[in-house]
Amino acid sequence: GGAVLARPADRIRLGNVIDLLEEGQPLVECFGTDGGDCSIDGQCRLKARLRSAERAFLADLDRSTLADIALPAMRMSA
Repeated sequence: GGAVLARPADRIRLGNVIDLLEEGQPLVECFGTDGGDCSIDGQCRLKARLRSAERAFLADLDRSTLADIALPAMRMSA
């Protein structure tokens, strides 16, 4: 079993991984393709902030790679 990566783990950004794995699963209901069933849609002032927070979340994850979290840390020589 297992998986083979298409490129080295140190070139795979975590934000990209999460974005691909969560594709089609909106952060909140109103971000769905059908707009969800929100009773305050059209009046909500939170949606833009949530979109911004989602982008910031993925951007922060993009500062790290799969290698940063999945591979054993290298030991420093004394």
